[in-house]
Amino acid sequence: MLETAASSPEQTRILIVDDERSVCQGLEKVLNRKGYRTNTALSASKALEILHANDDFDLIITDLMMPEVSGMELLKIARDTWPDIPVLIITGYASIASAVDATRLGATNYLAKPFTPEELQEAVTLSLSPKPDSLDTSPSIEDNLIDVDIPVNAREVEMATSESYVQHMTRSDTVIATPVEQPLDYCPKGSRNCKRYVKKGVCAEEICPVVAKESKKAEAQRHSDDPADMIDVDMPFSFGEVAGATSEAYARALGPSDFPVVGHWTDRVSGAVAKVLVVDDEVIVVNSVRRILSRKGYEVESAFTGREAWQRIQHQTYNLVLLDMRLPDVHGLQLLSRIRKFKPDLPVLVVTGYASIDTAVEAIQRGASDYMAKPFTPDELYTMTNRVLGRAAA
Repeated sequence: MLETAASSPEQTRILIVDDERSVCQGLEKVLNRKGYRTNTALSASKALEILHANDDFDLIITDLMMPEVSGMELLKIARDTWPDIPVLIITGYASIASAVDATRLGATNYLAKPFTPEELQEAVTLSLSPKPDSLDTSPSIEDNLIDVDIPVNAREVEMATSESYVQHMTRSDTVIATPVEQPLDYCPKGSRNCKRYVKKGVCAEEICPVVAKESKKAEAQRHSDDPADMIDVDMPFSFGEVAGATSEAYARALGPSDFPVVGHWTDRVSGAVAKVLVVDDEVIVVNSVRRILSRKGYEVESAFTGREAWQRIQHQTYNLVLLDMRLPDVHGLQLLSRIRKFKPDLPVLVVTGYASIDTAVEAIQRGASDYMAKPFTPDELYTMTNRVLGRAAA
């Protein structure tokens, strides 16, 4: 019936589940007027009885917060037992976190109470419609556009404000009083702040000499025969060799024994060093993420545009991508769809300064591993990063 549901409401059967009788009656009244056929249940248990007796439904609309069996639990059961029946979540306690969780579990849509009959109709229509394979919502980027989030033409803004005001606007996710410029000591080739870059200017080397020196030093350390560098007299391995195969946190926790010191190894969700790509047009954000995660032992690289990120993802291996939703040359969700097709197992954490339930739901539907709002604290970033990597490794 799903093939004809969207075009023929009279052939569409909807099961409404809510512990408030008035809500069930109200939804039934609105949907019946639109021609849909409805059944109601005042609990998830009753809904399951109805479904087991007759699963000929095209859509389930369920409240999130219900006694005994919650809407989230009902969603899990429905996805396992009747995977072809879409589930629309409605709730008076809407949050981005519950929207992300529900969508990850398979909800086709998420609607906050109170809602209008028109909003309900739109949610039902979207839930019954096949999901598109790709997203193409990004506006064309013109040279004269000053903010990719809005976007507005510089001349239009100047007419409404002043030339000085326009000069202080940036292609940024945050409103600031003065133009944001890339730090003078930031070297794009080495993806780091570098005093050598300030003195020398543009680096003519194919590979950043600082990065090359660090790599050479790490390689030499891994092959060191110095007994003072040996961790375990039984095996023995050098500190650099163990850190290269696991992580520095693990190596630091080892003493002159066969076992790591209990409680000293807490930096990682897995033994190997995780490589993270941060995709964001804000230099300040990229540098902050790099500092936070590098302190925890992660290897962090950056890309400031969607094009640069796509090139890196095509030719390098990463354990996680932190993807801003607003980029100068492409919509973050559009890039997400491309990543999912090219590397379906690569975890992608979407971050945005314009967080909303709608974009959170769409990000998860497009394949994002999770969704995080800016600004975030170092603890929030580290917790979310660990969660995504842990889920991917499970």
